[in-house]
Amino acid sequence: MVPQAGYFYEFHKDRVISRPGQPLDIRVGLEIGPLITRERAFQEAKAGKDVYTLAKDDAYKLALQLNPGKPVQEGPHGPSKASPTGREDVYFQHFHPGGLHDRFGHIFFGQRGENI
Repeated sequence: MVPQAGYFYEFHKDRVISRPGQPLDIRVGLEIGPLITRERAFQEAKAGKDVYTLAKDDAYKLALQLNPGKPVQEGPHGPSKASPTGREDVYFQHFHPGGLHDRFGHIFFGQRGENI
């Protein structure tokens, strides 16, 4: 999938790819999920779930809509250990609406590893 600016997507830190009834198979690196509406992105983030958008401006506006306090931007966190291929640039930048880390979901944006 190629994300498009101006759109929102579900975001799953770990995605279950196994079919129902099969052994559990979870993969990382498949975080960006299906396309969702801006309204659903608002509802998801308000409920503590993570969302993604390509454009930083869209992420910032959604964070402001969730909480009028200044959104806190964080760069991509480093992984606890490098990926099997040795990469450490595997995470995304994100906003915390109103600077509240535990009340809302993350609003991820940009390219993987950008500004690491």
